[in-house]
Formats: sequence, structure tokens, C-alpha cells
Amino acid sequence: MASPALARPRTPAPPFRSIGRSILLTLPMALWALLMFTPSFQQHGRNSHIGAVAVILFMTTLFFLMMRTGKTYRWRRYFFVALGFLFPVGFIAALVALRGTMSIPIERMVSGDTPFCFMVTPMLLIPAAFTRTVIFPGSILPTASNPHSIAIMIGIWSAMTLVVGKAWCSYICFFGGIEEGFAAFPKHMKIRRLDPRLRLVPWAILLFVVVLSAALFEPVYCMWLCPFKTVTEYPAVHSVETAIQMGIFITLFAGLVVVLPFLTKKRTQCAYFCPFGAFQSLFNKINLFEIRFDREKCVDCTLCRTACPTQALSAESIRDGKTLLNCMKCGACVDSCKKDAAVWHLKGTKVALKPERARLLFLYGAWAMATMFGGSILANSVATMIGFLPFK
Repeated sequence: MASPALARPRTPAPPFRSIGRSILLTLPMALWALLMFTPSFQQHGRNSHIGAVAVILFMTTLFFLMMRTGKTYRWRRYFFVALGFLFPVGFIAALVALRGTMSIPIERMVSGDTPFCFMVTPMLLIPAAFTRTVIFPGSILPTASNPHSIAIMIGIWSAMTLVVGKAWCSYICFFGGIEEGFAAFPKHMKIRRLDPRLRLVPWAILLFVVVLSAALFEPVYCMWLCPFKTVTEYPAVHSVETAIQMGIFITLFAGLVVVLPFLTKKRTQCAYFCPFGAFQSLFNKINLFEIRFDREKCVDCTLCRTACPTQALSAESIRDGKTLLNCMKCGACVDSCKKDAAVWHLKGTKVALKPERARLLFLYGAWAMATMFGGSILANSVATMIGFLPFK
């Protein structure tokens, strides 16, 4: 007969941090959020005030839960999916209010009235370095009708990339949240294995669109291959050519952003198609933060590889104690590891030396960027949706 001590139910593991310590660690991010949204409270209009308050509470609560539980991926995903699905709401509403349609006439493109999208960055920077020509049909400096100018967006991208590297794709890219949302819907994978060689496709597309863009002096990816034109801005359909373009956009969006993520529980557009994601991977080389594997603890259970949404792990890379170049620092592998072998790491320090400190330093930078950029998008979208309500 078992002794009373053995028969007693196991006490649940204590929380990762106390509530008080979690609040203290969250306080800087709460103050940052208040600072970022102070201009919103100076504006007239109840809707913008409500949107700002909602986002401040949302972002601060999620960061507190990251601190309290020691987990990253789950709480980051709530923000990221909300960003992905709400971004089109505010963006499309602004376009319709400005133009009456999501499409942009060729005349407005020629006049430089196209908002700059970060996806075109490699097609802009690389040809510009060799030809000294800007190939995107937008304005260099902000204008009254186009505040999202090339200079402003390149500046934002440069600053954020220095802080987060490829983590841009997990904390800032409003497009990636859409497919991550569809990947979260099913409980189990329908397709369990994808050829790892598909990881090379984004690099091939990157080379293709950069070379062709420089040759044709037009942003080829934006004009022909971007799935997210379906939910943002697209050339007005007025010819067979533009109709074909629109058909390609819709097909790629349905397949890569909706269907395949649902079947595989992976971010298939990000992992196997996006040239900007491939380009952004290069900046993992200069970013201070990474995820490593403590080989003394690792038992090669493959839970981390299963959890990774972009196939940024291989058996070989794990044996070497590293992720692949396309790791976007989402934290899924760390959170799934039952042996604490996957750890956050600050380059230049010993692996597994105070990994939680490395995680905390990374999250302060990444969440600050997410609040500043993604939070403003969320607040605008929330205010827009409130404006659609039948009561005031």
C-alpha cells in the first residue's frame, strides 16, 4: 500500500515569476506604451481614445503574461494574429475613404501616390546601389496624400532591423499574422512533412525579383507575385494584364496564406515563398540575439522541430546547437522544449548562461518595436471598427 506521502497529489509547479516581480518587469513596457499613444489622447474623437486605451492594455497584459509564465510564443501569437487580421480593416477603410476603392489608378502610381511597403525593400535598395535609380512608384519624402513615403519607411525598417533582425517577421510584419492565424485554427496537422529543400525557394525568388526589377525598372514582386495585394492595395483592373495580376494575387493568397497554413500548421508563405523574409534573414548575422541549443541537455526528441512554424531547424543544425539562418525568434522551439535545452542567447556569451536574461533583453527591444509599429496599426483599426458600430 502506498504511503500517504506517495498518494498525495503532486503540487503544481510554482509560477515562473511572482506577480510582484512580473509587474516590475512589465512597468517599463507599460510606460513605453503610454508614451507611444500620448499623441492619440491629444486628438479629438472618442474612437481614437478608446483604440489607444485598448491597445495599451492589450500589449501590456501580454508582456506581463510573458514575464509571469516565462513563455513567449503563445502570448506573442495573440498580438501577431490580431495585427494580421486587423491591419486590413484600418488600411482598407482609409483607402476607401480616400479614393472610394482599394485599387489604385495608374495615374496615381505614376504621380508617386503609392504608400511604400517594406516588402519592396530588397528590390529598392539593391538596384539603387548599382543604378542610383528608385524603382518604386512612390514619393521619397512624405506628402499630404502619402505620408508613408520611401524615406520614412526605409528609416523605420533600418532602425527596427538593427534591433530585432529576422524577428521582424514575428513581431512587426502585419502580413505574417494572417497566415499564422490560419495556421492556429486546426488542432492537428493535416500535412505533416514538407520537403526541407523548399526553404531555398525564397532565396531563388529574391534573386529573381531583384535582378528582374533592376532590368525592368519596376517592383516585379509587387506587380506580379505579392499575395497580400488581395487584402491591401492593387492596380486597378482595366485590362487583361491587370486581370491576370489580380488572379495571381488571389490564387497565391488562397494557397499560401490560407489553405497551406491550415493544412500544415506552418507559415508557408513566410517559409517557402517570401523574398523579403529571405532578405531579412541576412540581418540575423548582425543581430545580437539568437536561439541556441544546450547539447548537454538536448535528447533529440524533435519537439522543437515540430513546433517551429518556418522549418528553421534541422537535425544537423540542432546537433550544432544552432538554428538555421531563417530563424525568426518567435520562441516556439524554446517554449516546446521539455528539457530546457533550447535557450535564448546573447551573442558573445556562453550558451545557457542566464538565458532568461537574454530573453528579457530581446523582448524589451522586440516588444517596444511591436508596440510602436504594430500597436499604432491595431489602435487605428480598433477606432475604425468602433466607427462602424450603429451606436455612438
